[in-house]
Amino acid sequence: MELYFSTSAYGGVSTRQILTMFWELGIKQVELAIGPRCDRDAVKAIKEFQQKGMTYRAHHAFVWGETHKSFNLAQPQEWSYFECMMDWLGDLKVTAYSVHGGDFHRGQEREKAYNQFKENVEHLQQICEKRGIVLGVETMYPTPPNSWNYYLLDNSWELTEFCEDLPEIKIVVDLAHINIWRNQSLSEKLEWLKLPSERILEIHISDNDGKRDIHSPITDSTWWIPYAAEIPRAIPIVVESRLNRFPPSIVKEQYLYTHNLLS
Repeated sequence: MELYFSTSAYGGVSTRQILTMFWELGIKQVELAIGPRCDRDAVKAIKEFQQKGMTYRAHHAFVWGETHKSFNLAQPQEWSYFECMMDWLGDLKVTAYSVHGGDFHRGQEREKAYNQFKENVEHLQQICEKRGIVLGVETMYPTPPNSWNYYLLDNSWELTEFCEDLPEIKIVVDLAHINIWRNQSLSEKLEWLKLPSERILEIHISDNDGKRDIHSPITDSTWWIPYAAEIPRAIPIVVESRLNRFPPSIVKEQYLYTHNLLS
């Protein structure tokens, strides 16, 4: 089993501080993500820890230096930025990269946003493929009805459509996001763990209250614990529990808990 810890789990400090803590705790499989502070040292720190033996995956608008920026794949893109970012990942020999499902503003047409997203994902997939990087798209979650923005792929029906439209793109199954899905039964939610293994890039795990994506630590009461046996162990798993401001001992405890649970 490959168990990664996301840098989003300990945001608010530098990339070097996060990687140093992970390394000292014995966490050597890391997913680069949002959370760390942007600084000039990030690129150097990432490379130095890779030379020590740390391995990486990358997720969405991960922090990788001063050029880091956020983006929304349901909107037109500046592709030179992605070319530069994928060149950097390719040089690091990082072979897996995942993105969010994109979002659109209240009042915009969902179908138009979805079509733009599909077009962008196809373009990004070509950029990744040229560099030996496998692209995955994450299952998202519904925002409240009065929200200013709404996510694509926030339900089983649209995700099914996406899988049919772009069968070559892998899926990132986020169990915390699926917990927030409305109007889908438990069995329908768990069905996404049964995708053929070649269709799943990775599985993200954390907890929430079923209403908001708050990335709570995983405990015995986490919703998917009774169904942990259904999580395919051949697929890389990424812990996204937010442990900011907790002592390193709590980070280690969460890592060991999930490792022992899924081993």
